Amino acid sequence: MRVFVDTNLWVYRLDRRQPEKSRFIAGWLRELAEQHEIVVSTQVLIELRAVLSGKLKPVFSAADTRAALKALAVFEVVDTNANLVLDAHELAVRERFSWFDALIAEAAIRSRCAILYSEDFNHGRRLDNMAIVNPFKSGVGD
Repeated sequence: MRVFVDTNLWVYRLDRRQPEKSRFIAGWLRELAEQHEIVVSTQVLIELRAVLSGKLKPVFSAADTRAALKALAVFEVVDTNANLVLDAHELAVRERFSWFDALIAEAAIRSRCAILYSEDFNHGRRLDNMAIVNPFKSGVGD
């Protein structure tokens, strides 16, 4: 099954200031990668870089940040292009999503993911044929 993993979950994996969340997400991502095809977008890479080189900069060097980005780049990466932006605009208006949430959701929809994993949407909501799941509110691999 194809699944999309939002930026916030990758940040939890790398942020050692919340060790319990970091450990949970590390194990969860490991199981997810073994069982499913993980998808991210260029937006996820951009947002992750911003967090690692901003809020987490004292902990993450430029080399550490590059390594983290390369690790995510092994998954399928949905490019943010003009058509995605235009469709995300329509999605934002229709669903009353924030702009950046709409970009994430549209990338997940376009890549035919069955699940969008994120904390930023309502857990259990559906968009087209895609379920939105907060891994902190569900069992691993749901």
